[in-house]
Amino acid sequence: MATNGKIWLVVKPTVGLPIGLLFAALLGVLIHTLLYADGRLKAWWSEFPLAKPAAVQQAAPAIAPAAAPEAK
Repeated sequence: MATNGKIWLVVKPTVGLPIGLLFAALLGVLIHTLLYADGRLKAWWSEFPLAKPAAVQQAAPAIAPAAAPEAK
């Protein structure tokens, strides 16, 4: 028997699984809340184009190709 399966000899699956899933959900909410409060999610989301038509979006400015060096 694998060592990971021995936990169910101590904790019933009907108790351990809901607690584990609740812990994972709360941890995910906590991480996303901290990222949002830090501004990382807001900064990313504000730069994401939200269903704007292609005509409304501004194209990136074209970069002029570098001039070839003159031969002497």
